[in-house]
Amino acid sequence: MFVLKTAAVVLLSIPLLLLGLVASSGLVVVDVKPSDGPRIVVPVPLFLAHAALSFAPQEATEVEVPELGEYSEIAGRLVAELRDCDDAVLVEVDDRDDHVLIEKIGDEIAIEVSSDDEEVSVRIPLAAAAEVLESYDGGRLRVAGVLDALSSSSSLSGTDLVHVRSENEEVKIWVW
Repeated sequence: MFVLKTAAVVLLSIPLLLLGLVASSGLVVVDVKPSDGPRIVVPVPLFLAHAALSFAPQEATEVEVPELGEYSEIAGRLVAELRDCDDAVLVEVDDRDDHVLIEKIGDEIAIEVSSDDEEVSVRIPLAAAAEVLESYDGGRLRVAGVLDALSSSSSLSGTDLVHVRSENEEVKIWVW
């Protein structure tokens, strides 16, 4: 009888432990709504993404970004300064059918691009941007650094990081 109770407690605790891991590390959700097909929602627990990364080939654990090399220090200082400045419109461009707006809102950079056939919205929390820049080694960004930024930034929770709408589909990526 004691063995059955112990087994039941262990079995019931596994979902609670998994829920705790998801809650502590976060969940990235990719939501795709095509106009002509079924909606696809893919939740990715960040702790599983970290675990999968340890089995990935070396070339999948880093992203080559040589263009950032000479500007990484400036980018880091820019992010630090943006965190300290007031909210403001940083760039706004109107060109007939296209509109681009980049602004600092709270602790985020918000990028809005709209044209006749598409709308794109991107939110970049400055704390997460700073953490990603710290993972840069002069030529490559570590994917683990990006995952760490997603996991540790409390400002990301519930935020649509990317939202793209076109006449054919709608795609959202957010962290929960």
